Amino acid sequence: MKRNYNQPFITILIVIIFSLNGTIVNPNTFSQELTKGIETKGGSLVLLEEYTATWCQVCAEIEPDVKELASIHNERVALIALHPADGVDDIGNYASSKRISALFNGSVTSTPTFLLDGKIASKGAPLMSQLNIKILQSQSKKSNFTEIYFSVKRVNESLNFKIEMDSNYEGIVNIMILENKVTSNNYIGDLEKFDNVLKEMISMNLSNNEMIAGTSDWAFEINNSSEKRLINATYKISGDMNVDNLGFLASHEIIEGDEISVKG
Repeated sequence: MKRNYNQPFITILIVIIFSLNGTIVNPNTFSQELTKGIETKGGSLVLLEEYTATWCQVCAEIEPDVKELASIHNERVALIALHPADGVDDIGNYASSKRISALFNGSVTSTPTFLLDGKIASKGAPLMSQLNIKILQSQSKKSNFTEIYFSVKRVNESLNFKIEMDSNYEGIVNIMILENKVTSNNYIGDLEKFDNVLKEMISMNLSNNEMIAGTSDWAFEINNSSEKRLINATYKISGDMNVDNLGFLASHEIIEGDEISVKG
């Protein structure tokens, strides 16, 4: 899918994240809350994505500053770390590789690279003050967003997701699973455990109800009525995923021509 970064990338974004950003759940009760079911609704968060790598020295050096900046904005920003599946970064995976390919249209870019709502904000290590200004500018454009209901519940060894949105919307809906404290055996610098790591993702095309990205561990169903569109998705938990350290994100991306447009 071709992207033109001179054009706007607008997103509807809501997040349920433990110990990251978005709707915060007490870490001491996260497992119990996840079993009971966690729900939220919104759409005005700014998505801050960092293309990074375990072997990137600069990324390791600025990581504390990036996390501090995200924490300052608290529930207004969702931070995601995208690691390449390059055979060197042992955190890289299918979900990150698909997201990286979609964001950069298959082209090669340097680490670190930061994106705000899908648009490149900085290549290389940015001054945090400048990145902060760009975050504030992105937030100021979020006044006219669309509200989405989003919930997740653990049932045995599966995660069940539910999204409810207006039936008039087309485009792509993503569900992303993030993980904290992911251990790397091939890292540079002082970092050994990595946070905000994109571990799993499903992308669904609302026009034809087909899956664009996702493994066989995902299943989904889309039901439409005259007013609402209901999406039910299930993820079969894999063996290497620490459920106690997860975060969940839903986004709605609208296709306009050959580019992705995120509204929210």
